[in-house]
Amino acid sequence: MKKDEPVILMEKSKMFNKVSFCKIFEASYTRQTGEMLHCHDYTQIWYVKKGCCENWLEGKKYVAEQGSVFVIPPFVPHITRLPEDGAIICCDVDLPKLLASAPELSEASTSDASSSILNIIMFNMLIDKTQNLQSSFTLSRRTEYLVGMQMNSLLQEYTQEQAYYQDFLWVNIQNLLLLLAREFRQSPAHDASVMLYNQNKAALEKTIGYIQTHYAESLTLETVCRYSGLSKTYFCGLFKLMTKKTFVEYLLDIRMQHAMALLENTEYSITEISNMTGFNDSTYFSRTFRRLVGMSPRSYRAIRAE
Repeated sequence: MKKDEPVILMEKSKMFNKVSFCKIFEASYTRQTGEMLHCHDYTQIWYVKKGCCENWLEGKKYVAEQGSVFVIPPFVPHITRLPEDGAIICCDVDLPKLLASAPELSEASTSDASSSILNIIMFNMLIDKTQNLQSSFTLSRRTEYLVGMQMNSLLQEYTQEQAYYQDFLWVNIQNLLLLLAREFRQSPAHDASVMLYNQNKAALEKTIGYIQTHYAESLTLETVCRYSGLSKTYFCGLFKLMTKKTFVEYLLDIRMQHAMALLENTEYSITEISNMTGFNDSTYFSRTFRRLVGMSPRSYRAIRAE
């Protein structure tokens, strides 16, 4: 993986064309997936049905053997390769949408890591105590059997499209997450992972405070990653889960909130407000404001003044 290689973004709005919250498919050596460096705005949960699966993240190769699960969080650049005997069942899912009505895990509530299934899957399963990504999750024999059945069932529901299949997909993906969360909760790596999460959570909260204070400056992802002391891959995963937004989305939201407040409460010109909130281009500011708010900055000020 070359450092400056362009990253292709795969978007759920384009990929999830049959079911709004997921896509289930089987991939093999003859049907390769992810040969180019790419990322997604959704989560991937892959079950290695046969052989093995290779994933490259931050220049490192992680091999998931038959019977194990590989989890890739949103916006993590990676390359996926399958050997000739490899086959995987892929569950690509919009987890925030899926888990909007999911129950919390009582076992997790005693830790600072948050009690949601989402946090358990996206953090504790993805890191080890050296802060390297540890996306491959080896299952116990019983859980491997249950997860294999669940993944095959998901594939069957998705491809056959029988009555109420979307409802079955909704329920069964949540069952899959519960199986994985329970397995990890009982694993030796759990406590160390929660400790690491808590350490990095504090660093990320400090960085969020930095963004909120310095939003008007020329902030870049590289700048805030250096400030946090986290790698870009790890930072993006943590940031997305904690804020439900990418860094760019979050920064834009902060700038827009301050711009709206200035339009309401001051008499600064549109150009001045653009500069004061980090846009530094009144045309771009006005175009972005209209896209997000549904009206021009001038119209917004006039309405609020009534």
